[in-house]
Amino acid sequence: MNDPMPSIPLERFVLTAEDQRAADQAAVARGVPEIELMESAGRSASDWILDHLAPSRVAVLGGPGGNGGDGLVVSRLLAEAGIEVRTFLLQEAEQMSRAAGVMLERLHDVGERESLVEDGAFDEVESALAWGDWVVDALFGSGVTRPLAGRYRDVVERLNAARSRVVSLDLPSGLASDQGEIFGDVVRATVTLAMAFLKPAHLFFPASGLCGNVAVVSVAYPPDILSSIRPRARVAEQAGVGRRLPGRRQDGHKGTFGRVLVVAGSVGMAGAAILCCRAALRAGAGLVTLAAPASINAVLAKALPEATTVSLPDEEGHLAGIGDPRFSQALARADVVAIGPGLSRAPATGAAVRELVSRFGGPILLDADGIAAFKESVVELRSANAPVLLTPHPGEFGELVGRSSDEVDADRLDAAGSFAREFGLTLLLKGRPTAIGLPDGTVYLNPTGNTGLATGGSGDALTGLIAGFVAGGATLEDAAILGAYVHGWTAEVYARDQAERSLTPSDLIDLLPTVLREVESWS
Repeated sequence: MNDPMPSIPLERFVLTAEDQRAADQAAVARGVPEIELMESAGRSASDWILDHLAPSRVAVLGGPGGNGGDGLVVSRLLAEAGIEVRTFLLQEAEQMSRAAGVMLERLHDVGERESLVEDGAFDEVESALAWGDWVVDALFGSGVTRPLAGRYRDVVERLNAARSRVVSLDLPSGLASDQGEIFGDVVRATVTLAMAFLKPAHLFFPASGLCGNVAVVSVAYPPDILSSIRPRARVAEQAGVGRRLPGRRQDGHKGTFGRVLVVAGSVGMAGAAILCCRAALRAGAGLVTLAAPASINAVLAKALPEATTVSLPDEEGHLAGIGDPRFSQALARADVVAIGPGLSRAPATGAAVRELVSRFGGPILLDADGIAAFKESVVELRSANAPVLLTPHPGEFGELVGRSSDEVDADRLDAAGSFAREFGLTLLLKGRPTAIGLPDGTVYLNPTGNTGLATGGSGDALTGLIAGFVAGGATLEDAAILGAYVHGWTAEVYARDQAERSLTPSDLIDLLPTVLREVESWS
């Protein structure tokens, strides 16, 4: 059998239910029978269960389709490994798929028998739920399109009420594969074993909150199975993230590791500029220059001894232009420009931002008020002379495209990919999960982070982090993927020993040296 996953995967693919069916059909067309796919899926799942959970008694709940067939393979292989297994089917054998029927015969061949669960007769199931130390949920996989009903709903209600430890195969039964919404009774899984590919529901809230810990197990798809299918999205793995981290020449100097120009800050918002610059320095930038309104320059210079500062024309504490000769010199030397943290939405500020974007020929990061400068002229982004990255939260993106933040959140995957492709730029749409659209329409979903990031200043640190990686040699696209992952991972590392809710952006920046040392080992 062919294993489609490399020994150290660089990324995982996210498929819709339709994509999954197309992958199965393509595998069969390439000579891999459905029964072989089912056997390999069940074997990978049972191997994972034996290796990671060490169960002694397992109850398996099987449905009528392919997911139920996978569960029957798990029943057989666990029994062969010496585990006590009790198998329950919610559909008579005659109503099962052909491949699942074959797996039932193979279960019988090793001396195991199943019990049929009929409407209203749940005593035996409830007894098994209390008896087993783990329950395998193999009722439904990615094909669910409507709420569970009848005996399926009743069994799921009893399973959840029993508070059993549950391993769901592919998806917790009752979840729709392609969305984050929950529309009926759903199994609350402890672990979900995704079959070869992630699904949108594994990543989007609130559905992902019912998946528990998600692990991807291999299935015997041909290695080129995705050649005729465009994956819905991708998720970078740690090895892929590590390879995006810019290298460090041992004979390098501050010019080697890049110059970041940050245009940020306004009266009352100096902190945003400071956080952005500190994060860029922690990311490894050789030189960081902060250009800000003249009235706050003294405060910024004192707070940032490692950076240089440039005063810009000022109107009541807001940026009023970029006509300073020192700024022109800094702009000419810059390898990347980050624009927006705490900058304000004053009309003169917006005009200055648009002029700056039209002038600079290198990578540009637009965040917060830098994005707002294009609210009435988004088409101007098409004519930028350099690669552009936008890093909005849903509200900011909604303002840009004339949609509510709720509408953006409900369609964040499509929104990121289609907007990035239409305007030929990179879009990092913040949220859970953060969706990163690349200029060709490819979308990466970021799997890291926690609630500690839901605080003012977190996005300013992210902007600086990405800018620092670009200065060090990463492409804008790679820096966006890398920055989002490291930003979220740092929050997770912090929460190993301290409460998520206590995380501040300064804590995050201070923890970066430890985290980046870890990231350096991933490649």
